[in-house]
Amino acid sequence: MLDPHRPSLEPAPLDERLTSATGPLKRYIQRIAPNSSDAADIYQESVLRVIEQARAQPLRNPLAYALRIARNLLLGDNKRQLLSLDNLDELSNPLTCPAPCPEEHTSQRQRAQLLSGFLATMPAQRREVLLRRRLQGESREQIAAAMGLSQEAVKKHMTRALADLQRFLDHHRQF
Repeated sequence: MLDPHRPSLEPAPLDERLTSATGPLKRYIQRIAPNSSDAADIYQESVLRVIEQARAQPLRNPLAYALRIARNLLLGDNKRQLLSLDNLDELSNPLTCPAPCPEEHTSQRQRAQLLSGFLATMPAQRREVLLRRRLQGESREQIAAAMGLSQEAVKKHMTRALADLQRFLDHHRQF
């Protein structure tokens, strides 16, 4: 026999849990949605998806699930809008070219030469550690094994290389 004063171990029915979560869900959506019309649509779609999911399997926290759905819906809409705006820009200007203009190409080449000159002035081990770590993506362990250094030495070379690079970049503001 059930005692009315003893809390049930069974979760409340989904409709009760969603009804009690309506306020927080609506407030969250209104904060993130671009306008009230979108907020209403996102709210309805979120609740609908929670109900559909609850039919397939029980949900422990329908509010958290609804919040995640709302966020994903908004992010999905933003991505679609950004993609459509990108496509619109490309379609509206048929003369756009993915290659840099000659001035930009020259500027990039000059920066690369300047950076290459800087790297040539760096001590050999420091330069090699920097290039292996940042350009080749090797781990400290891999670099240490390949160069016959301790991991601590690799860390010190990397720290000093980054400090040198920062000073160089600060001196040459054009980067």
